[in-house]
Amino acid sequence: METAEIFNDMYWAIISRLILNLGAVFVLGRFIYYPKREGRREYLFTYISTSLIIFIVCIMLSQVKVELGIALGLFAVFSVIRFRTVQASPRELSFLFVSLGLALMNALVSMETTPIIRLLINNFLILAIIWIADYFLFQNKDVIKMINYDRLDLLEEPKRSEMEMDLRVRFGIHHIKKIQVGDIDTLKGRVKIKVWIQDQEESHFEG
Repeated sequence: METAEIFNDMYWAIISRLILNLGAVFVLGRFIYYPKREGRREYLFTYISTSLIIFIVCIMLSQVKVELGIALGLFAVFSVIRFRTVQASPRELSFLFVSLGLALMNALVSMETTPIIRLLINNFLILAIIWIADYFLFQNKDVIKMINYDRLDLLEEPKRSEMEMDLRVRFGIHHIKKIQVGDIDTLKGRVKIKVWIQDQEESHFEG
């Protein structure tokens, strides 16, 4: 087989779409998902690798004749993916879904009728919409903390300001927006409280 037959126009069209897809997913993960407070580095690898595999599988399926049942069964394999070692938040799962959607779109849109510039614009529009939604929904940077608190004498509503001062002095918790009281253990002298913090300095994580 000659080199010209291997590296034909179709091959370079697939490579250009692959680069576009990886670039879009990288921007999605590194510059939209990760900069936020709860962004975790391991999910960047998850988004890129999963999108890459989906893209390649879709390209392979589009180049050969595959029965519908086999194709559906192949994609059903990806439905068994579970985040067993850590709990993924709805935001992280949403970004995973978007990365899969980008791979499907970049791989399955017709190469004969869709120029690469149109596909580039479609990717840009999706990323722009995701960025705008993520920015305005998560810009307040509120953090929720669960604390086992040992000052039952400060639970009364008139003493709420004293409780906030105690939390600031003992735990360094500032910019408290709201406090909710949970289970009270009178035998141990402890109470579970939920504290909402406006964390503009990103010095806290939820827990």
